Amino acid sequence: MSEVHRNYELSFHINPNLEEAGISAIAAELKDQLTKNGASVTFAKEPERQRLSYPIDHNNQSFFGYIQFNLSGGEDKDTAAGLAGVEEYIKLNNDILRSLIIRMPSDIQKSQALERQMKARERLEKRAQAATKAAPQKPAADSEKLEKEVEEIIEKL
Repeated sequence: MSEVHRNYELSFHINPNLEEAGISAIAAELKDQLTKNGASVTFAKEPERQRLSYPIDHNNQSFFGYIQFNLSGGEDKDTAAGLAGVEEYIKLNNDILRSLIIRMPSDIQKSQALERQMKARERLEKRAQAATKAAPQKPAADSEKLEKEVEEIIEKL
């Protein structure tokens, strides 16, 4: 069985009524929970105060942060179990107002998507070139002929 490496991002809103030390402690505890469940943290943005678009639990502000991490396991069941442990901690912590865990695209998926975009661009460029070649070319008007015609029209007036 091959080992599966998946990239995830955990974003969270923390209660704004806490002190700075409490907010840092919650962020550190989230990182610890991730590592306990087999994840390796690749990037963490420290929580910052943010105004909310709508109130969450009667709060118009929160501290927002996110953590990007890799979770590797032999099967999808292992990664699901690791995520379940983190989700359980988040549910039990009342100071975390909202959270979301999403699966990020891997580097291979990003390169494949970029390749598809490049091929689509090339097809569009080829179609545009074919359309311009197929359009009949209008002969360039001779400037002397135009001047003579303009003079004739002026004389008639």
